[in-house]
Amino acid sequence: MKTRTQSILSMIKIVALIGYIGAIISTARVIIPFIGIHVADLLRRFSDVNVTFTFNTGTGLDHLKNNHDIFPYLALMSLVIAIAVLKIQVWEKLRNILQEINLHSPFSKKVAALIENMSYTILGLGIVYFAADSYAHHLAKHITGIDGGMFNSNFQYLFSAGVVYVMAQIFKRGVELQEENELTV
Repeated sequence: MKTRTQSILSMIKIVALIGYIGAIISTARVIIPFIGIHVADLLRRFSDVNVTFTFNTGTGLDHLKNNHDIFPYLALMSLVIAIAVLKIQVWEKLRNILQEINLHSPFSKKVAALIENMSYTILGLGIVYFAADSYAHHLAKHITGIDGGMFNSNFQYLFSAGVVYVMAQIFKRGVELQEENELTV
């Protein structure tokens, strides 16, 4: 019979899997139309085929491609895609941590390293969010139709990265204590 902790861990694994799949779908929802837009443009430019597809990336940035210089559109879309890919990595790292945790001996060097690695990924996500937010605010001053707060994360990912990093350090200390305990027994 499963303990309460094992049941909770199983549920968290399911939630992590759902989050991981959701992040992949969300990323594909942005990347596929983004690529489709550029393929359609290439077909229009270099062939006799008149392609009249309309693609919507769901970001609210597609109007920039047609009305302004292409660089702000490409830069913002690159940041959106980078954020989406980093979110996939965070969910994947969480799934790896949950798969690696052994409730009989929860503190292991591998789990501590995975948690620390996850904190670095979340830190990267926070930095990309900050860069995207700054760039969007800058563009909103010069180009109409851009929501300057579209990436507004309020430093939540930077804070989360710090919390997860502290947890990694606690796990490392737990590994040390567990190894000391095994040596003294």
